Formats: sequence, C-alpha cells, structure tokens
Amino acid sequence: MTRPKHCSRPRKARLHLRAPLVVLGLLSFALAWDGSGILRLGLLCALLHESGHLLMFRWIWGHWPDLEISPFGLCLLLRGTAMEPHQECMLAAAGPLINLLACLAVLLLMQYTGCYRYAGYWFACTNLLVGGLNLLPLPGLDGQRILLSLFR
Repeated sequence: MTRPKHCSRPRKARLHLRAPLVVLGLLSFALAWDGSGILRLGLLCALLHESGHLLMFRWIWGHWPDLEISPFGLCLLLRGTAMEPHQECMLAAAGPLINLLACLAVLLLMQYTGCYRYAGYWFACTNLLVGGLNLLPLPGLDGQRILLSLFR
C-alpha cells in the first residue's frame, strides 16, 4: 500500500497580536488627538518602511513572513530563518530604501507638476527621517543588522 502524496501549498503568513487592546487603545487615542495629521503621516511612512522588508523577504524566500503587532510597532518574526550575510543585508536595507524611493518620488512629482504642497514636503521629510533613523547602527535597528552582516 502506498501513502498518498500531499501537495505542498505555500505557507500563509501568520499575524501575532501582542496586547491587542493596548495597541488599539494607544492607536485610537493618538489618532483622535492628532489634529495636524503628522502621526498619520508617520504611520504611513512606517508602514511603507515595513512593506519594504516584507516584499524583500517574499522575494528572497518565496513566502510571506510571520508578523507581530505589539505596542512597540510592527515586527517581522525571523526565528528559524537561515540567512546568509548578503541576504540579511538586503533584508535590512529594503525598508530604508523604500523610504528613500518614496521621498524621491514625491519630490520629483512635485517638481514635474509644479504643484508644491506642504503635505508633499512633510511626506518627503518624514520618509527621510524614518529611513535615516533606521540606518543608525543601534541595537534593534536596520543599521546594526547591515553593519553586522557586512562584517561577517
């Protein structure tokens, strides 16, 4: 008797919520008091940053990573993922690269159309800040991961 063969399906990403009531409470409170829209813009730029990491992970390994949403932000769960140094460098650099590309795209769009807006400059500057701060070689940031992967 032969065993039936199972088709291998692509693994779906799992979303882990850590303290969901705290996350939703903090987010709703902050957004309710954000009259200027700066927090919304910062969250959009942070979401762009993390989407860069997600897309690079998908491109390198061919499946979506597990995600964790906590009061401290969005995090890719890379436990058990074997990475070579160049893959780790590419994964860490993808987030700041997306922020830089979004900044350049908005500035070029404003230059091309001749329609200069404060919102465009705020978006460009916020992307530069999010990407630039993540390039600092501090523990837990992308800059440290890039630096450590270059020395391996």
